[in-house]
Amino acid sequence: MEKKSNLLFIFALVYFFSPNGLGSLPDLPTTYLLKTVLKLTAAQASYFGAISILGWAIKPLWGFISDAFPLFGSRRKSYLILVSLLASVCWLVLALTQNYTIPLLLLFLTLSSFAYAFQDVVTDALMVELGKQEHALAEFQSIQWLAVKIAQIITGFAGGVAAAKLSAQATFGVTAFFPIIVAAVVLFLLKDGTPRVQFPELKQKFKAALANRDFLLVALFIFLWNFSPSYGLPLFYYLTDTLKFTPIFMGTLASIAAISGAVGTIAFKFISKRFSMRTLLTWSILIGGLASLSSLAYLLPALQTNLALARLVAVAEKIIFGGLGMVAFLSILTFAAEKTEALAAGTIFAFLMSVYNLSSMGSSVLGGFLFDKIGLLPLILLSTGTSLLILVFIPFLKTEENR
Repeated sequence: MEKKSNLLFIFALVYFFSPNGLGSLPDLPTTYLLKTVLKLTAAQASYFGAISILGWAIKPLWGFISDAFPLFGSRRKSYLILVSLLASVCWLVLALTQNYTIPLLLLFLTLSSFAYAFQDVVTDALMVELGKQEHALAEFQSIQWLAVKIAQIITGFAGGVAAAKLSAQATFGVTAFFPIIVAAVVLFLLKDGTPRVQFPELKQKFKAALANRDFLLVALFIFLWNFSPSYGLPLFYYLTDTLKFTPIFMGTLASIAAISGAVGTIAFKFISKRFSMRTLLTWSILIGGLASLSSLAYLLPALQTNLALARLVAVAEKIIFGGLGMVAFLSILTFAAEKTEALAAGTIFAFLMSVYNLSSMGSSVLGGFLFDKIGLLPLILLSTGTSLLILVFIPFLKTEENR
């Protein structure tokens, strides 16, 4: 029980300080920096965002390194400490920079994505290996993402305040301390007892996965589930320029969504035991489509002339889809973890997650390109339609209950 408690704490801590959690503190200030200081258009900011998460698209590389090449006799612990310190260095460099340029900002944000992606791969490998061993995949996933949502409650409002009140340097400087905390806790609490995988065995397991039709269908499903033309940054520009949402209000919305997401994360632990994976995946697609469709409300003329009503609609949307979206997301992650070979978890789970991240990059680029061509309203409709089309894949997926 002590071992499991330590693992739950470590998983929660890493995710709490991850780029999805407290490490996202610079996200809103950086977006405003790109928009107001560096004068990037919505399309250009979309391209910038796609490139800056490159490290997350090559996660199988980090998984392969961790699986096959122990560092100081450790497959997980040493790498967690090393890459956490590397992430801290990236933020420190940005904190000490006085005049930002697009190339410099892009370089160090991309390098930090390498470090955080490696950190995420190693943590997820431990989660899959030990989650299957303890029969606690859903529990581990829930505690990780509950920690993320608690952090996002903090960073949502704090990010808005930082964007409005603090310099980018100060925000980057604060963020540099988060990976150091992770490295310290891992150093003292994590006991790395994962067995080493010989390269031929790792290669064989990975090739077997790629040759497996069911596994490839899972990868394709994950890609398509997340790949719809993204309208996130164009909508952000619309909300701030047309509906006059302030940085602090945008941050408050993020906190509200995180509170709702935390409720969804807790609910998932119980929902996952009552419903089949096939049902969960179906609802995940429907929730994604409805969430996209709800964004059309912001384009109504009534909201453009009544900014108070626009803010009320925004709050309602975050409350409803913050929780539902989290249930959908955790369903996909748990499904991916179930399809992962435990002994080569770093490489295989990282491959599935890199498919997810590649789809994010592609949807960001495609969304930025299409926004310039067709505008925001058609882009939202197209995104909704492509999200719902993935329902046709459900009958072809092999889940635990229909084997």
